Amino acid sequence: MVSYRQISDDLRALIESGEYGPRALLPSLSELTKRYGVARNTATQALKTLEQEGMIQVESGRWIVRPRPRPRRHGIDRYSRSRWSGDGQAILIAETARQGLTARQEIRELAEVPAPEPVAERLDVPVGTVVWVRRRTTFVGERPHQLADSYYPLDLVKGTRIRKENTGPGGGFARLEETGLRLGEIEEEISARMPTSREATALTLPAGTPVVDLVRTTYDTTGRPVEVMLAVLAADMSTFAYRFPIPD
Repeated sequence: MVSYRQISDDLRALIESGEYGPRALLPSLSELTKRYGVARNTATQALKTLEQEGMIQVESGRWIVRPRPRPRRHGIDRYSRSRWSGDGQAILIAETARQGLTARQEIRELAEVPAPEPVAERLDVPVGTVVWVRRRTTFVGERPHQLADSYYPLDLVKGTRIRKENTGPGGGFARLEETGLRLGEIEEEISARMPTSREATALTLPAGTPVVDLVRTTYDTTGRPVEVMLAVLAADMSTFAYRFPIPD
C-alpha cells in the first residue's frame, strides 16, 4: 500500500527537479487519490507534509509550489568597497541584482535606544548606553527575507543620513566613511534556531521553518567597532557562500 510519505517524496522530487516550478499547480486531492490508489486522508497528509516543509502552500483553494527565491550571500565579496562606495548601491540590493533578483527594504523604526547586551558587548560600551538603531525588513521578490537591526554609536551618526529613512547611494557604509573614518574589518557570527512567533509572522514562515541569526560587527581601520547588525533571516531563503585564501 502506498503511504503518504511515498507520495510526498514523489512530489518533492518533482518540485526539486523543476518539473513543478514556482507557483505551479500541484495535482488535486482527487487526482492524487486516483493516481496512487489511496484514501483522501492519505493524499491530504502528503500535501500537509510538504506544506510544513515550506515547499507548497494553498492559494485560492489549490495547492501550489511556494516561491522560494534563495539569494546567495557572498560573504567576503559582497562587502567590497567598489560595490557601495561613491554612487554604489546598498549591499543587498547590489548583490541580489547580480543574481537576477530584486530586493527592497521597509523601515520599521529609526530611533535612539538603550544598547541591548549583545550590541553593547560588541560596541564595547556599557549596557543601556544610548545608541542609534535602524530597524528594517528586507524583501527578496515579494517575500520577507530578513529582519535587520543596525546599531551605531550616536557620535558617528550625528548629522548623517543614517538618521534618515533613505541613507542614499551606498547605504550606511558609504555614509560612515563620509564622516572621515575608513572601514577596515567585518566579523560575522552565524547560528540557527527556530523562530519566535513574532518572527514567524513577520517573515511569513511555514510551520517548522528555522531562521538564521546573523550578527555583524563592523570595525574601522583603528579597530573601533562602528556598527553592529542583528539580523534574523528566513533559512529557506538563505545560502551563505564563502571563498577566500587559505591563511599561512
